[in-house]
Amino acid sequence: MNRWPKRIAFALAAGFLAVLAWLVVRSAAGAKGRPADSVNQASEPGISGRQVVCVGRIEPAGGEVDLCAQMAGTLEIVTVKEGDQVEAGALLAVVHAPREKAELDLARARLARTQAGFGAEELAAAAAQCESVAAELALAERDWERARTLKDQQVVSDDFLDIRRQRVETLKKRVASLQKQVEAMRRGPIPEEVAVARAEVEAAKANYELRQVRAPFAGTVLQLYRHTGDAVQLNFPTPILRLADTSRLQARLELNEADVYRIQPGLEGAFTVLGRQGLIGRLRVRTILPSFGPKRLFDPDTSAQVDTRTLQVLCDIMETRQPVYLGQRITAVLPAGQPASQ
Repeated sequence: MNRWPKRIAFALAAGFLAVLAWLVVRSAAGAKGRPADSVNQASEPGISGRQVVCVGRIEPAGGEVDLCAQMAGTLEIVTVKEGDQVEAGALLAVVHAPREKAELDLARARLARTQAGFGAEELAAAAAQCESVAAELALAERDWERARTLKDQQVVSDDFLDIRRQRVETLKKRVASLQKQVEAMRRGPIPEEVAVARAEVEAAKANYELRQVRAPFAGTVLQLYRHTGDAVQLNFPTPILRLADTSRLQARLELNEADVYRIQPGLEGAFTVLGRQGLIGRLRVRTILPSFGPKRLFDPDTSAQVDTRTLQVLCDIMETRQPVYLGQRITAVLPAGQPASQ
């Protein structure tokens, strides 16, 4: 009966030691996962005095762009693949656009018809119509003269004479109108008509060229979302590819709220990457974005007990000893002092 108190005491002691060991391990892991939360003494070569250590990532200075088509349809061709280097204005993809092509062909045909003017057959027909109306006018004038003679002899009424006179005036106007039409046809299209036809061609051409997806700047194709034969829409975003200029990179760092006043634009520091020993390159603080956000955008830590706020800092990469890549995580070390001389 005396064994039970000893067993209970032994079990309680073992449980207490297990809990104590678990707390020690968790505290060590938390300290290891949060090196960026404090200002330390110099631990990196080339940087003396107190330091601010923070995490971040590599990204293009000009950002990344998801390119979409400007019209809905089916991709007729995609001319690039992932990893290709393209120049500004390079053709990346083409959307099948038969209706826009037909509208362009029609506008070009109208321009050609306007510039050509009228043919010989059309001019001859207009001249013949004008001569026919002129003959009718001559006959009407003779009829009017006879009516005037009869009116002087009191044979016909005034109404009879007015009808003949009205017919003569009408035919004169028709002859003048037809003569002007013949002159206009012989002269050809006026400049304003040609300008309107050319403007219609340019509008149809611009609408047809919307089928082409071109590179807005020189860069590298990072990812292809759509391929030849895929459909693209305008109502819902359907990007075709992602493009970025990798010739100029920058580092985006997270600066803890407690270290905000220890960093200023112009400070120069160094950075390391996972998998390589020692410093990989140097950077300079360019901009401190004036807006706090949640911590650990780049280094999530689910064991954190406090939601620390951070500022994002943009840094120019001055030099690198090893290649760095977009999205690569880095650890930056900055001196907590005055900005470096420019």
